[in-house]
Amino acid sequence: MKRLLALVVWCTCVLPGFAEDPAPAVSLAVVWKAKLMHPLPPAANMDGAHPDAGISAEATAAVAVNFVDEAWATQQLPNGWESFGGDWATADGEAVFRVAIDLPAPLVGHDLEVRLGAIDDFDTTFVNGEAVGHTDKSVLGYWAVQRVYRIPARLAQAGKMIIAVRVFDQFLGGGFTGPKEQMVLKRAPPQ
Repeated sequence: MKRLLALVVWCTCVLPGFAEDPAPAVSLAVVWKAKLMHPLPPAANMDGAHPDAGISAEATAAVAVNFVDEAWATQQLPNGWESFGGDWATADGEAVFRVAIDLPAPLVGHDLEVRLGAIDDFDTTFVNGEAVGHTDKSVLGYWAVQRVYRIPARLAQAGKMIIAVRVFDQFLGGGFTGPKEQMVLKRAPPQ
């Protein structure tokens, strides 16, 4: 028993990233701005799934740090976008989601991780206008894969951090499919 206790103490004190990080995690399971950029009719089956042609000019503008999204709808995430109603209820296609986070002081100047849970189907995630991660059809089970992207310390500056996610739904459900506990912004483990 003493050996086990000594090992736990050693691991906690010596191994980097083993002890719990005292910096707060910021929940991203909050209200985001959302816009359906290029809706497509629902694909009838997987064989008719829509190909992702890449980010549109409209979505490229919308992920920029200074883009004005005041006229956009607001949506609580995570949620499948069909639950938003209106044009979202039956659409496949391209959408952009944005949220502004007040970065807590303990996270400023550190490498961070943005964890978004699963996104159905594809995404490219931007922080302050810079792409930090991407998941597409080359990833096995892409529609259910947890998105975890590293944010370099140079983007973790004091003040507002803008997280923008371009999502493409090719078939069936689309959007952020959770769970909400996995949607967080936190310090990244050492590399």
